[in-house]
Amino acid sequence: MPKNTKLFSLPRQKRALLALEWSTGFRPAGSVWVLLLALRGFSLVEIGLAEGVFHAVSLCCELPSGLMADLLGRKRTLTASQLMFLLSALLMAGTADLGGVCLALAISAAGYNLQSGTREAVTYESMLQAGRETDYLQFSSLQNAVYRFSGGGAMLLAGATVRLGWQTAYLLDAGIALAGLAAALILSEPVCSGRENAGVTLRSLPEALRQTAQGAWTLLKTDRTAVRIMLVNALIGACATLTQFFLQQRVEAAMPVPALLGPALFVLGLGGGLAGLLTGRLDRLPYWKAAALTGTGVLACALAAQGRFLPALLAAGLLAGLLDDSLQLVSDKRLNDRFPSAQRATLVSVSSMAFSVFMIPLSPVFGWWFSRL
Repeated sequence: MPKNTKLFSLPRQKRALLALEWSTGFRPAGSVWVLLLALRGFSLVEIGLAEGVFHAVSLCCELPSGLMADLLGRKRTLTASQLMFLLSALLMAGTADLGGVCLALAISAAGYNLQSGTREAVTYESMLQAGRETDYLQFSSLQNAVYRFSGGGAMLLAGATVRLGWQTAYLLDAGIALAGLAAALILSEPVCSGRENAGVTLRSLPEALRQTAQGAWTLLKTDRTAVRIMLVNALIGACATLTQFFLQQRVEAAMPVPALLGPALFVLGLGGGLAGLLTGRLDRLPYWKAAALTGTGVLACALAAQGRFLPALLAAGLLAGLLDDSLQLVSDKRLNDRFPSAQRATLVSVSSMAFSVFMIPLSPVFGWWFSRL
């Protein structure tokens, strides 16, 4: 029996994982970073350039971060993720030029990449080690709710964050990243079957990377069901995300009281936090029926978002988030049931890349569609 099995405590592991979700979601400065940059005098063109840097780094680092998690360990990778968030917040608090802002956002993107896939892998492997893998969907729904509600709480504090000033706000984000770092250090590295490369050295790293990538590629070539789940989930998720994104401008235009914009945007984000109410029922359906139901619902939300009636806009945004996160959680469960432990984080990262691939062409399409009305 591996030594860390004796030290493993699922309740402690769950508490640490939930603390990580809170620290990642509750970033007061990060939730309004565009507004803070605008108030500092950066133009929309400069802000758009900085956002482009973020997404370019995110796309490039998604797969390498998954490989890192599978080879070097999930706890180490999550610890590195929190260190990236800490460094990014400190750099944003101390920089005054666009180059520093782009660098800070690039580091932040790498932090999210290190967490993406790794978080799902360590959660599933922890459940598997404790013999509670059937509880994965329920707990991942709770993780999602903590992340969404903490992010919504940060949005509600947008006015207070602006009054704090951008430097103080980013120092607050740095303090929260420190709390996340402490949570990552509390985690236990779950036993992972098939991880022959756990003791990888610098000399053996290239070969270990090749073997891990080859194992992941082999599964993708042979398991067409997994590939279809990835693509369908990514397409529906991209449509739902873009609907919510462009809804923000329409809600702002329809809002009769500007002071209520923050609470209205909070309502738009509530759907994801409530996804746990639907995931159990969706999971009992064949996957393709669940995807058809959620996809049809997201399309209806996108159509409803074309109006100007505020309650309808809020309902469309809330429902789009609910359907999106519900299908995401069910998809994660179905995929994790098919993924081998040794390549789990890598394959989850591939799934995340599929989302980015759909976002690139669909973003201008949705922008054109919403600008017509």
